[in-house]
Amino acid sequence: MNIQAQYLTQLGIDIWLPRQPLAGAPRSPDWVYSFTHPAQLLESEEPSQGSVAPQPSDNRPKSGAAHTLNELHAEQRSIAHINRALDVEAPTEPVADQQRPVMPVPSPQPAPRFRYAVTRTSRFLIVDELPSQGTQLLSDAYKRLLAGVVQALGDDPTQMSLPLMVHWPHLAGPKVNQGAQEAFKYVQLTLGSLQQKSKPETLLMFGAGLGRWVLGEGFEALTPGELMLHPQSNMSCLATASLSQALQLPEIKRQLWHDLQPVVRG
Repeated sequence: MNIQAQYLTQLGIDIWLPRQPLAGAPRSPDWVYSFTHPAQLLESEEPSQGSVAPQPSDNRPKSGAAHTLNELHAEQRSIAHINRALDVEAPTEPVADQQRPVMPVPSPQPAPRFRYAVTRTSRFLIVDELPSQGTQLLSDAYKRLLAGVVQALGDDPTQMSLPLMVHWPHLAGPKVNQGAQEAFKYVQLTLGSLQQKSKPETLLMFGAGLGRWVLGEGFEALTPGELMLHPQSNMSCLATASLSQALQLPEIKRQLWHDLQPVVRG
């Protein structure tokens, strides 16, 4: 997801992409044509093996790309010419302002690294810790397990939102402050936007490393299955193992289900 999509998501604006080619419209990403909602995967035990919708052909004229490339080269040559001219015309004597002492600029904090999947239902705000490595994180098996957990908790999986990927570092550039404080603010902004949409009763945290970034400092170690109050709101919170761990180690599912008992609706 690009930066624009992230900003729109934080503002509470849902993004819709066409599943079929539209005349005059840019081509949607490849994953759109083969996407399946998690609730639909509950109907079958195995991931769908159906054929993928044909990808629309790119009929854009190649001349436009070549023209843009030529303009880019011309702009780069112009910038280089201006830089050379500035080097020749630059004053040789130091300016008075340049003799002022330069205040040291503090080096940016090291950026923490994490990836979460955030989903909201009518009752829950679900945050799941994802592995730091790999690309196929939200597989059909993962979405099927997520929908099954929501259904087992007594909620409607057809009304759940699609999993939103939250990752950090979020911005590019070595001079941008991407330390722990900024990471915490980013997570709070994302969760706050989703919380305003559905007014959930409980925040479910799937993963041992979520407390620091979801609840704040002092919550690095959470007791699985213990129902607690959110430090900044009246929403209850509960932590357990991540869904990715449950997929890799099936024996964790028993403990996961035991931890979720305080929020199961009969």
